[in-house]
Amino acid sequence: MMNPPCTVMVEKVLPELRKRVAIVLKERGWPQKRIAEAVGVSQPMVSRYLSSEREILHPSLEEDMSRAVDEIVNLMLSGAKEAEIIGALCEFCMEIREKGLLCTIHPVESCRVCMNLRSSPRASERRKLMEEFRGALKMIEGRIPEKIVPEVRINMAAALSGAKSREEVIAIPGRLVEINGELRALTEPEFGASRHLSSVLLNAMKVRKDIRAVVNIAFNEEVGRALKKLGIGFDEFNGEDVPENWKSSCLLDPGGYGREPCLYIFGDSPESVATLLRKIADEVKE
Repeated sequence: MMNPPCTVMVEKVLPELRKRVAIVLKERGWPQKRIAEAVGVSQPMVSRYLSSEREILHPSLEEDMSRAVDEIVNLMLSGAKEAEIIGALCEFCMEIREKGLLCTIHPVESCRVCMNLRSSPRASERRKLMEEFRGALKMIEGRIPEKIVPEVRINMAAALSGAKSREEVIAIPGRLVEINGELRALTEPEFGASRHLSSVLLNAMKVRKDIRAVVNIAFNEEVGRALKKLGIGFDEFNGEDVPENWKSSCLLDPGGYGREPCLYIFGDSPESVATLLRKIADEVKE
């Protein structure tokens, strides 16, 4: 009576998933101690995992199981945070439950509980946006003209669809920093990380439905000339109130007492704003 599908997940699926992840990480050259820390078991248990064969819990589960292993391994190899890895694991659990696949190893007569559950599309969107953000970040990192870096440094932000709060906007905690003439993110992107840039983006999204991302750079004569040469227009604003009739790619905060001029580049994705930043940077460099 008290044997819900969660127990099958914990007692059968999770151990097999951990085993397969451990095997792949070993193939990628990870030592047993590091694997144990990553998958959350003891080192002797990792040794047992590596000396045993993969178990086929049920043929219908194999495709989803293999996909989950690949995704979790890739997250671990990329240095993802534990919370993100847990998110991928929980999403896998919800998927096999709502597809009815967990029923193959948890046969309970006339039971449709799992298939009446629904995984969160929002969780999937958050993970997808995180991946897109990391890809765009790689486009920005590297050598960049000093002239486009404001005193407050460069940061980038991207929002979930219909975002209303800072917790639904991803950015770099502490902004990008210059190290030996190159821009680098010293911390992982996080939701809720940037109060100011998130506010600017959320205000822009209220005016334009096509806006989902923003990056800030300095504004000066060199940047102004680059924008003109590239044919990129901009509108002015006070750093908070976005003009209702704004249609250009950028907004310029001309600054004021204690506030430097700053250009905000907007787009429909992290990649689009990173691409535009690179074009401006290359033009300033020339």
